[in-house]
Amino acid sequence: MTARADRLAALDDYVTGHMADEEAARFEEALFDAPDDDAAFSDGLARTVTLMARSAVWDGGRREHVDQLRAAGLNVHYVDLGSGGAPTTLAAWAAGTQIVVIRLGVDLRAYDGADVEVETTDGRPIKTFRDVVCDPSDGALYAVCQEPLAQYLLRQRRLNARVVGTRGDRRETVAVFDILPAP
Repeated sequence: MTARADRLAALDDYVTGHMADEEAARFEEALFDAPDDDAAFSDGLARTVTLMARSAVWDGGRREHVDQLRAAGLNVHYVDLGSGGAPTTLAAWAAGTQIVVIRLGVDLRAYDGADVEVETTDGRPIKTFRDVVCDPSDGALYAVCQEPLAQYLLRQRRLNARVVGTRGDRRETVAVFDILPAP
C-alpha cells in the first residue's frame, strides 16, 4: 500500500471511530504537522463530515439520509448498482462533487446483521464495513463516501463488494457486486 493509501485508510478509521483513543489523539496531532496538501485534504474532509453530523444524517444508510445530505447543500452524486451479479460501471461524477452515494439493491430486512466485504477481483481485501444499516422501507444499503475517498477507491480498479447477511450464527452471501471503475 502507498503512503497516501495508508493515510486514507487511517483517516477512514479515524472518521468512523474505528481507531483507538490514543492512536486517534496521535493522528489528530499529525494532521497539524502534515504537509499542506494533506492538511487541505483533511480540512475539506473534516468540514464535510462536520456538516453531515450537524445535519443529523450520519446515523445509518437510508434513502432519507441521502435526501438530507442534498437538502443540507452538499453536492451529492448518486449511483444505483441494482441487485448485483452482473458487472456494473459506475457513472462518472462531476467536478465539485462532495459526497458519492451508492445504492446496493439488496433486501436485508430478514437478517440479524450484515457486513459488506470489499476486495479486488483477485481476492485482496480492501475494507470490511461491519454492521451496516439497511433502509427499513426496502432493505437496501446506501454507501455514503466523501468524494476524495470515493475517488481513491472507485476510480482506480475493478472491485467486488460482497454483502454478507447473518441469521443467528449463520452467515450467507446475499449478493456480490462486480464494480467497474468510474471513467
